[in-house]
Amino acid sequence: MSYPATNTRLLITHREADESTIILAEGLANLPDFQVYMTREGITSAVVERGVTYLPSPPITGKVNLSVCRLLRRYMRLYHLTHTYSPGSSGLSNALLATLFSSVKNIAYRGTGARIRRTDPTYYLGILNPRVHHIVCETEHVAAYLRSFFSPSKLTVATKPFSLPWADEALRSPIELPELQGKSLRLVMVANNRGRPFKGLHTLLEAMLLLQDDRIGLTLVGDYDEQERLFVQSSPIASNILFLGERPEAMRYMAASDVYVLPSWRDASPRVVREAMSLSLPTIVSDIPGSRDLILPGETGLLVPDQDPEALAKAILWMLEHPEERRAMGHLGRERIARDFSPERYIEIFTDLFRSLAI
Repeated sequence: MSYPATNTRLLITHREADESTIILAEGLANLPDFQVYMTREGITSAVVERGVTYLPSPPITGKVNLSVCRLLRRYMRLYHLTHTYSPGSSGLSNALLATLFSSVKNIAYRGTGARIRRTDPTYYLGILNPRVHHIVCETEHVAAYLRSFFSPSKLTVATKPFSLPWADEALRSPIELPELQGKSLRLVMVANNRGRPFKGLHTLLEAMLLLQDDRIGLTLVGDYDEQERLFVQSSPIASNILFLGERPEAMRYMAASDVYVLPSWRDASPRVVREAMSLSLPTIVSDIPGSRDLILPGETGLLVPDQDPEALAKAILWMLEHPEERRAMGHLGRERIARDFSPERYIEIFTDLFRSLAI
């Protein structure tokens, strides 16, 4: 539903703001009925970039930071703000305090389905505060959980976008690994695994051990626990798995692969899955909230039960034995990114949201 243009004067708090937040700010600032302001550390006076007015701010830390609250309140009066949007909990709680006894409407962001405890008073400084007018949810799973706390009319699902041109440079210059030349199926996993067993790296290594197929190679980009490397080193699959560690151009390694695998058993809405799809890679991901919201099972990738090496091995084997089908999945995945996760679509969702709240 489209809403009429309004005079929206929006302040975005920078705590936990990411590339998607910048895209959103710049997109809204290009609309004639929006004035967009955003706090920023490290500047001493207001700076306008791509239509967004960046305002000086100290670090927004803690649920209650009186210096930040006073500054936000001064901005509220100086710029006649109508709305605030806070991607992080510290920004939200300080914005709520700064806008007390005003008509400013505060919008929150919730990117996780982690439990909310009504008995914990700190939640009332943020997400459970009755002065939160609306909550933007990263996935439908997050929204479903929040419906036990809020009316559905208070919730909007807006999954962070991914722009295809970000992937095109990697497609133009993939990094081919000579160790994997001749492999029929090149798997890749990009994740920071050290101290994070929930990413599922060990499940993937166990699946590779079950297969013990020299036609299959696996590239691991990102940090890892040493015991995982030792586990592989002493196994029959040692020559099929590359531990690259942290690399600055991870997407270029993905672009030289055939299938992306993420066997985590806990994740929010992993950006890396969108990166893989934008590179026309079919995906194998765990059937968990967040990951499963991104793919179309059987069309752009495969879902497997989490912490199930046997099921993961079967999915990998299917990809090996169905090269044409997996390539078709990859093409459909890229089309899905262009259709459902474009920056334009993301900006449109927020545009309608802010205009609806102004009515």
